[in-house]
Amino acid sequence: MANQSHERLSARSRAETEFLAAQKKSKKALEEKERVRREKAEHVADLKSKRLAMEKAAHEAAEQEKAATSATAKPAKKVSKKTLPQFHRF
Repeated sequence: MANQSHERLSARSRAETEFLAAQKKSKKALEEKERVRREKAEHVADLKSKRLAMEKAAHEAAEQEKAATSATAKPAKKVSKKTLPQFHRF
């Protein structure tokens, strides 16, 4: 009888040890997944900031070109209503 309780305790102790090891392994896996997710988020944020900076530079260049063009360009001729085609109602 004493032998059975000792085996039971031993089995329980072994199961608890395995359970704790599995929990520790699971915790490390979760930490690794979180680290990878965080690195990916930082990479995406970096790409976004670079894209926004490029778009801002392109927008400013277009505005400067538009300002330079509008200062030197002639105003467009106005089209009189007489020259526009007339549409007929049926």
